[in-house]
Amino acid sequence: MKRTFLAFISAFLFTATSLAQSPCSGSSAPGASNPSSQSASPSATTTAPTASAQTQDQNPPDQSQKDKKKDKKKKKKDKGSADDITVPTSFSDAVAQDVIQQLTDGLEGHSERLMLSTFDDNKMDGYLNFEDQIEAFFQKYDSFRVHFRISQATTEGDKGVVLVDIEMEEIPRSASSQPVRKRDQMRFEMERGKKGWKIVDLRPRTFFS
Repeated sequence: MKRTFLAFISAFLFTATSLAQSPCSGSSAPGASNPSSQSASPSATTTAPTASAQTQDQNPPDQSQKDKKKDKKKKKKDKGSADDITVPTSFSDAVAQDVIQQLTDGLEGHSERLMLSTFDDNKMDGYLNFEDQIEAFFQKYDSFRVHFRISQATTEGDKGVVLVDIEMEEIPRSASSQPVRKRDQMRFEMERGKKGWKIVDLRPRTFFS
């Protein structure tokens, strides 16, 4: 019986020793590195600087756009100031010549808008009726030929008064109609406003009809 007991003890010790020496599945040997963790680390390190670089790249364009907007506003402001400076403060023959020439350019270019731009719609009495008159005038005639000569340019208070000898040939839209020729001396009154010197009155108004 003692031999049987000793044999049992020996078998038990042998089994225990064998289990203790065998490696466990799923465990790694000491000093072994995990490939997945090594590959993940460089990727994380590379991503962080990329995000930071993107943030830095986005900031300069925003600042640049703000600077461009400021420059545009400044240029507009400077341009407005320059226009105010270039408009003559006092009436002269040159001012009268420029205004009448622009009116003539509007007629010969058959540009109703350009012609009416020489008039001050805020200061001119009966401007709306005059505007309708000019619209009908341009619809009636296909083209105009104009010749003018300033005979006198004077100042009355804050107004400039101009006497103009004017000749105009009006070509009707209808081919069967004959050209109409006119000649008269017109009186223009001009005043300086925000947009420069403009016509505020003219006589006779029926000349443009």
